[in-house]
Amino acid sequence: MITVGELLRSRVTKLGAGYERWEERHCRKLTNWSVGRRWTVFVFMPTMLICCGGTVVGVPLAWIARQTIEAGRGAPSPDAAADLYLTALGYNQQDGLLPILDNRRQKQLLAQWKAYRAAMDSTDPPPSKLDFGALSVASPVGGEVEVTAQVSATWWGVDGRALSYESQARTWRINTREEHGWQVSRVEAPAWCGGYVLASKCRT
Repeated sequence: MITVGELLRSRVTKLGAGYERWEERHCRKLTNWSVGRRWTVFVFMPTMLICCGGTVVGVPLAWIARQTIEAGRGAPSPDAAADLYLTALGYNQQDGLLPILDNRRQKQLLAQWKAYRAAMDSTDPPPSKLDFGALSVASPVGGEVEVTAQVSATWWGVDGRALSYESQARTWRINTREEHGWQVSRVEAPAWCGGYVLASKCRT
């Protein structure tokens, strides 16, 4: 005879297995959501539900809350934040970008990043990557630290090995601030079209 306790444990086990499958499918998507969106959709609303649904809802809520908090953590240093920003831009990898963007200006900074990447992709042909050497870290001013980098764009040949062209290096200024880790708060980037490449090389 199956007891009530055994039946409850069986249901909890099934619920946990189903949640693990859901987490595996959606973890990557959630890491790209802004912190504000996570708090609204996954913290405020489930908090209201947990008042009615009991502790069963608490397991996914705890994981989502942890992911939300971790999304707001930045890099270990100002130059690491700038390095991650430029590397993500150069290789067109948006995954992992949100945690290093200032929580207060995340939407604007992400839009700026996407617009610059779109300009790069409009080049005929688009660059293979961005190259930069040592990053220069200035002294803190008003709670922010400016990181400068000399960045050039590189085009590889058709075979992906022979260097085809490298642009002149230009100065990037990336401001960072510390809030549970260093995050990019402002970016002053040289123009892509008419700067790194001739305006005629950009598809409009």
